[in-house]
Amino acid sequence: MKFVTERLSDFVSNVRYGQLSDLVVEKTERAILDTLASVIGGVPTDNARLSRLAAKACFGAGSAPAWFAEAGLHPLGALFANCAAASSLDVDDGHCLAAGHPGAAIIPAVLMEAEGLSSDGHDVLAATAIGYDVALRIAAARRFSDTMSFASGQWTGLGVAAAIGWLRGMRADQIAHAIAIAGAEAPQNLPQGACQASSVKGSSPWSTVTALFAAERAGCGMSGSIDMLDRDHAYNVAAITAELGSRWLVSETYLKPYASCRYTHPVIDAVLTLVAGRGHDEPIGRMVVEIFPEARKLPNEIAPKSLEGAQFSVPFAAALAALRGAEAFRPLRPRSLSDAAVVALAGRVEIRYPNEFAGIFPQRTPARVTMVIGGRERAVDVPRPLGDANNPMDQSAVEDKLHDLGRDILSHSEREKLIRSVARLKQGKIEPLFACLAAQPDAVRRAS
Repeated sequence: MKFVTERLSDFVSNVRYGQLSDLVVEKTERAILDTLASVIGGVPTDNARLSRLAAKACFGAGSAPAWFAEAGLHPLGALFANCAAASSLDVDDGHCLAAGHPGAAIIPAVLMEAEGLSSDGHDVLAATAIGYDVALRIAAARRFSDTMSFASGQWTGLGVAAAIGWLRGMRADQIAHAIAIAGAEAPQNLPQGACQASSVKGSSPWSTVTALFAAERAGCGMSGSIDMLDRDHAYNVAAITAELGSRWLVSETYLKPYASCRYTHPVIDAVLTLVAGRGHDEPIGRMVVEIFPEARKLPNEIAPKSLEGAQFSVPFAAALAALRGAEAFRPLRPRSLSDAAVVALAGRVEIRYPNEFAGIFPQRTPARVTMVIGGRERAVDVPRPLGDANNPMDQSAVEDKLHDLGRDILSHSEREKLIRSVARLKQGKIEPLFACLAAQPDAVRRAS
């Protein structure tokens, strides 16, 4: 009887691009485009900028680019920086049952590895689908009663190791040990403070770098604890390999239309519905947010001092959506933090955690918002926010997201070129995408 890690690696080593259904290819392509949109939006944030500075200081110079920002980084530094940019705005994709974000780790790693190996577009799509599947299967099978933190970095590296191992053509036993080493050395990311958000977030940048080392070491013959997933107290073990090869979890991910924590998205959707058509002279007198109890863990700062604080605040997100609309989250900008009207309204938002929403997370993330506008009270329920796998964003919506997030970084023609280059992956073409990632954007050239 083989261990779960061995069964996963046997599957991974035998995957071929031609085995992927049209739906899986479409969802994988969209995940890549969405992650690159998240990278572009994240590039100008302090989180990404400081990560680039630290990456250059720690890893030194080299020939790899921090995408849409600067060239001349060591490949490991560039990988760290690109992962940090992808997660900086909290607008990257996720998976409900996994309770976390795969793309910000897996896609930068796959693209950078594929470029070094001269892989083609089909290789990139297959490796990405593999990385998502391995990572999400493991994360979704966790027994959350035994989980101290939902940090994505605890499990994204396992998918990165699988994807890199597949791209390198490693043997199944080597891939198994790469996954095991990546899991053993993943950042633990203990629960963060309840009063203040942190730029550390899910630790995916370090998890990804760790996974790259894991694949390298496994390829050299090092071993890991390949029985690590066969632990009933920590995992629903049978679920990890259930429907392996017929159910690809990249098809079940959600995309995020707003640059904020997923917990806030049903609230934003509800608020936008309630204020649609609101007159400028109609005051908002009262706002009550009812949401699932796991949202208690958010810092929920009324007057956040950082973008991270704003991203993880239900009252601030509700107030910003009510007064400034969806565009205020595409992207979320530092100037919103000093918007006095928004902060004042956030201070009047009441949050409740009704029993009817208990036990629903992570399968669903619902919310109900009640608002008094112009003296009239209305309420809206949002069982599944926009972008959910069962309420998805289509291709045009993802392209619009890239245009919105990239407007200050790339020219319109550069953004269109990037969108077309991702679409060419399914034709096997990869050079156009690498050219877009390596090019210095107009905005960067002007700034320098």
